[in-house]
Order: sequence, then structure tokens, then C-alpha cells
Amino acid sequence: MAVDRNHVPDIIDPDRAGRLCRELQLAGVEPMLTSTNDGHRTTGVALTIDAGAVHSSGAAAAQFGRQAFDSLAQDLPISVAVTNPGGIADAIGRFRNLCEILRTTMNDAGASPASVELLIEAGSMSPQTAWLLRCELLGDGILHMIAPRSLMRPDDTAVEKSHHDRFWLEVWRLRRNAFVRVLCAPFVLPQCPLLSIEPATDVLPSVSLQAPRGSAWIPLQLDLSRFVDDKGVFRETALEQALCRCVEAGDLLHDLARWPTAQMRHDSWLNRRLAIILSGFGDIAQRRGYDPARFASLAELSEDLRWVENILRRQSQAIAKRTQSLPALEQSDPTRALPAGATIDGWRERWQHAAEFAAHRHRNLVAMSPWSVFPSAQAADYRYADLLPLLDFAHVLSFTNAPPIAGWNASKLKSFYQRAWAVLEARSVTQQIAEEP
Repeated sequence: MAVDRNHVPDIIDPDRAGRLCRELQLAGVEPMLTSTNDGHRTTGVALTIDAGAVHSSGAAAAQFGRQAFDSLAQDLPISVAVTNPGGIADAIGRFRNLCEILRTTMNDAGASPASVELLIEAGSMSPQTAWLLRCELLGDGILHMIAPRSLMRPDDTAVEKSHHDRFWLEVWRLRRNAFVRVLCAPFVLPQCPLLSIEPATDVLPSVSLQAPRGSAWIPLQLDLSRFVDDKGVFRETALEQALCRCVEAGDLLHDLARWPTAQMRHDSWLNRRLAIILSGFGDIAQRRGYDPARFASLAELSEDLRWVENILRRQSQAIAKRTQSLPALEQSDPTRALPAGATIDGWRERWQHAAEFAAHRHRNLVAMSPWSVFPSAQAADYRYADLLPLLDFAHVLSFTNAPPIAGWNASKLKSFYQRAWAVLEARSVTQQIAEEP
């Protein structure tokens, strides 16, 4: 059945959304949604701003202020991705100007500093400087730094190594500050091989999900360690029920959530993204008595994750069969714009067969944090970084719940992020090769 992509339900039932969230909580799942003043469930809003334009144009500054106010006045958190920071000499002044606009807007909306998150490119200015400016002008709140590709690769020259080492040293000096976060996931991957990877240029506030611009997500937190016994053995029936409930309720919440922007409403219809944030891997490994440095430990946890992923995937396919497949699949048909003819009809038939075989209801399902490989509630033992290849199962990354890393040095911190990035980079390359005709 065709669905009008511009259709917005006349009535969105906030009570039903609330009931679904409570049912998820009873199943051991934490919905990461915000409640608005009128009881609706939604996510925060990711905004992108050209710092140069705002700095030089009063009209651009006023327009940005209105955008931010519209969300903050509804008690919605926002993240602001800063583009065009300029050179080092310009970046500080432009960043200060942006923070001053946000401070005025935040005060006018009666919002708290925690409701405003900032996103800058690592290297555009000193992490310490950006943090101090954020605190001075806005108060305490999250500062995200997206690491560019050059910062994550092994150093090629002595000059490059010196520059990178200064950055990681400053980040290390801020290691006790839970508000400062480095992001290293440049792409979001689809669960269906017929769909393309997407650049992750924005951050969904409150969950630190690195995501495509304007995308709409239902984020659900599922701590797998809650579903194991004292010896780390899964209670499979309870976990399977919780996983299936994540997909079923998450799909319904897409239609019940109030998406703050037209772009998000369209993306919700087109891609129906779920971010089921799986965590607890380090806790499970510890409960089982695993040595995280042994390959066998990684292999067994990978097998567990493969089982979890298969359950989520099957549930998404089951919903697609009884309702509708993902609209993005239809939109991705490469033969849609070509004229009719015997050859084209043959290719179209092959595409439709492949799309039916790979039919899913959701473009993305599995989310993880690199920090989830460490046991919780204790200082991070660097040996658990050997479990980072588990990120291979993630479609999208969140960067929350970092454990204390007081015992690490700057070199270990740098290595941790580069190892996480290497796993994600390898998977994105594999996906791109798979997309080649």
C-alpha cells in the first residue's frame, strides 16, 4: 500500500506513547525519549549553524536564535553543530559569538545549560579553550568534538604527530570531565545491503548518537548484563522477549512521537530508524571470568551479539511482511528514473526480487558505545579495549557512559579511539565494496 510521505497524523496519542514506554521499562528497556510540556514523546533537535555567517550577518544570527528558541521553549534539548569555524584566529571569536547568542536564547526560553550541547570539529580550536568558553558563556553542558579522519589515522609525519599529540594530551587532561566527548564514527551503516552508508555529521542530543543530518531516531537503551545470571549465562527467553519488544514498540513510537521538524518527520517515514543501544559487554565478560585479551573471549561475545542481531533483524522483517517494507528501499531502486524497455524491465524485476528478499521495516537497528566494552561502575581496565571489534555489529554509535580512565595516559586514550575508529572504518569499506554493482 502506498503511503503519503507528507502525511502527518491529525491526532497523535501521547497517552499511548506513554504506555508503550512503560511497557518497555517493565521489559528491561529504557526509552531515551523526552516528554514535552503537553505530554508528547519526542527526541531533541540537532541544529547546524554556519559560524561565519552568524558572526557576520545579523539576519543569520536572528534566524538561528529563533530556531534554537523554538525547541528550547518546548523543553527540548538541542545540539548545535558548528560549521565554518574559520582559521584558528577566527574560530575563537566566532565560537564566542555563537555562545553569546545561545546564552540569550537559552535565558529567553527559560532553559537550563544542560539542554544545549555543542558540536565542533576536533582541531578547529583547543579542547581546553572550547570548554572554558562553553562554561563561561553557557554553563556546564556537553561539548562534543568530532575527530576528523586525519586525527584517527596513524601519524605520517613528525609535524602531524606533534599536532595530534597536543590534541590528545588536552583531551586527556579533561578526562575527569564527563561533559567533554570525542566522537569517532564518521558513517552510519544500514542493516540492509541494498541501502547506502550515510555520513554522520550531527549528534542527537541526550544520547550522544552520531547521526546523519535531520535524521529521526527512536533510541532505546538495553543493558544485556541485566539478562544474565551470576555466571553470565543469558536468560534467553526474557532477553528475546525484550529484544522483540524493542523493535515492535520502537516501530509504533515512530508514528506516535512528535517530530520537531519537517525534515525529521520525512526521515521518520522514509527510514524508520531505531537505535537499540546495546551495552553491558564488559560486565558480562567479567561475570563469566573472561580474560578480555584472549581471542576466545571476543569470539564468544561476538557469537552472543550475532544471536541478538538476528533476533532484531527477524523482528524487523516480520513487521515489514505484515505492514510495509521500508520506503527507503523503494526510493533506492536504481531503475525508477530509467525509460521502460525489455532490458530495464529485466533489471527492475531483479531489483524487486532482491528488495523483497532483503525486506526490512527499519534502516538501522543496532547502536553501541565504544565504552560498553568495559565493566561498569569501576575504573576502565585498558585490556578490555581488545573487545572493541564488537563494534562491528553496530549500525550507529552512541558515546555515553564512559567509565573513569584516571589510570590511563594520553597515549592509551589516543590508541583507544584510533582502535575504535579502525573497526568502524573497516566495516564501512566492506559495505562500500558490497554496494558496487
